[in-house]
Amino acid sequence: MFYALVQWPQRATPGLRLPTDIGRGVSAPARDGGGSGHCARGAPGARPGFAWSRAAAPLLALLAALPVAYIAARVCDASRNIAFWDEFESVLDFMLRLDTGISWSDFLRHAVSINSEHRTVTSRLLFALSYWLTGGVNFHVIGAIGNLCFLGFCALLIYSVRSFERRVRLAVLLAFGLFQLELYEPFLWSGASIDHFQILLLGGGALAALAHNTRVALLGAGLLAVLASFTLAHGAVVWPIGAVMLGRVRRWRALAGWCGLAVLTFAVFLQDYEIAAAHRFTDFSAAGLGRLLHFWFALLGGPLTFGDRGSAPAFGFALLLLFAWVGARGAWAREPAIVPVALFALGSLALVACGRVAVAGPHIESRYLALGALAWTLAAYIVLERCTSPAQPYRLLAWCLPALGAFNVAANVHIAGRAETFLYSRDYPAIRFKLYGQEGRAGDFRLHPVEGRAEKILAETTARGIYRLPPFSAQKVFRLGPPSSRLVTYVTNLTTNDHAVGFEGWAMIRSKRSRRGQIHVVLRSVSSELVFSTMSVSRPDVALALKEPLWRYCGYSFVASRAQLPADDFQIGLLIANGDRAEYTMTDHWLWLAGPLSQTTQLARNP
Repeated sequence: MFYALVQWPQRATPGLRLPTDIGRGVSAPARDGGGSGHCARGAPGARPGFAWSRAAAPLLALLAALPVAYIAARVCDASRNIAFWDEFESVLDFMLRLDTGISWSDFLRHAVSINSEHRTVTSRLLFALSYWLTGGVNFHVIGAIGNLCFLGFCALLIYSVRSFERRVRLAVLLAFGLFQLELYEPFLWSGASIDHFQILLLGGGALAALAHNTRVALLGAGLLAVLASFTLAHGAVVWPIGAVMLGRVRRWRALAGWCGLAVLTFAVFLQDYEIAAAHRFTDFSAAGLGRLLHFWFALLGGPLTFGDRGSAPAFGFALLLLFAWVGARGAWAREPAIVPVALFALGSLALVACGRVAVAGPHIESRYLALGALAWTLAAYIVLERCTSPAQPYRLLAWCLPALGAFNVAANVHIAGRAETFLYSRDYPAIRFKLYGQEGRAGDFRLHPVEGRAEKILAETTARGIYRLPPFSAQKVFRLGPPSSRLVTYVTNLTTNDHAVGFEGWAMIRSKRSRRGQIHVVLRSVSSELVFSTMSVSRPDVALALKEPLWRYCGYSFVASRAQLPADDFQIGLLIANGDRAEYTMTDHWLWLAGPLSQTTQLARNP
């Protein structure tokens, strides 16, 4: 299959471009209107649908913007300035070391240190820059940088194809194939996006630069390849693919320099390199290699099974056959930038399979589905380009739109529950930590898997002004009229201590859809009336029990420090805001804060 994709120039099929043309554009028919026209019946030069195609392009761009806008809204809504799992070590502990005033040699040693088989130098440099510029870190910003890397990668791919129609077709496929919730970890978790999206930009950028076949592009590709190698371990896949790209066009001096830089990079990367004991693959028997190959196929096919491993290997094998088919028909010559990036996705997942087969579960991690989804999207683009008539550049794409839309919607619906569980596993322990000042009060969910580690690091970062958990309930201003009788409310787990007060539950309006960010808490005493925001919680269990699907986002969690509240006794109410309008009701629950701490308990007269 790899040989077919390489398709050395001297064995290229008739009609393909000469080696000197590779990387400087598209084939002659494609320049004149889009695809190569191998599956089309119209003459390559005929353009009877030109006016229609110009009118269709804005409509297709608008359709492509829909999944992008949906994911952007989900990203903005889910963004939290919360340190979670790996971020305690990779970000906060690293900044604490910087704050001690370490030497440059110690800084370089920590920057290139191994973390789960990776040397995440590029992200650590970003964290260091954040510390040097601001004295701390904001995970809103880290997540935004990661997601912008992904947008930059998509823009780079679109730019790498050389006609307007081809760019429109690729943009539509990227939008529907990649902007969906199967990629929820890198989209919603800054710790995943800053690595797993950054590696796509760096690796894809290196290969796209090599396709230009200029000296400046070669230097840029070398720099990006080095950065990719020191972002995640599978960034090393760039080097062999880049060597093949240079060999195909007979740039032998450039190839020698590329290989020399690769050897130097690997020599530095592998120095004192160690694989975690739990991740080591040691079974090199026929059965062990079969399991490894089976897992690689599952990683490749996972996007079409929404991350479930059951039938994923069959789809992964089909993807490899598809690449072998298009490769044997000169795909690399027609797509000098797209095919190498697709190979990068395939090779990266092969390395992931080697490193994760020993700990693989029934579901494929969302962060690895990004590579599989990219491979499928680029395969679809290569086939679409082969079968598109230059005279009708968008007709075949229009026929494919229902299938693309169905996949995108199905992925969002199918994965929504996992994405919500992930957000809950991050947000809920943070709320409980804010309430109690310690871990272990959120059931099975934790900010950090090692007991006591979160408390220790957060205490140090707070004392040094580097990072602290943000407040989750901010005071708001509403004009409150008479209470409403349309609200359905519930308050539970009411807790008060000398550190904070908090409770959770749900609230909704009859026959109205619950939306994120609408639920607020009203605290009313004899002398004051306060309104606070809450953290939205997905509650599909409540919606199911009450037989009202509109109430999926009816949950809330409220926590406020004792310093935010005056020493008074407050009746608890719940408010649902819709723009400038708000409806509220008061419950039979109270916060007793006026007396001694021992008396601040939930009111006994519950409904």
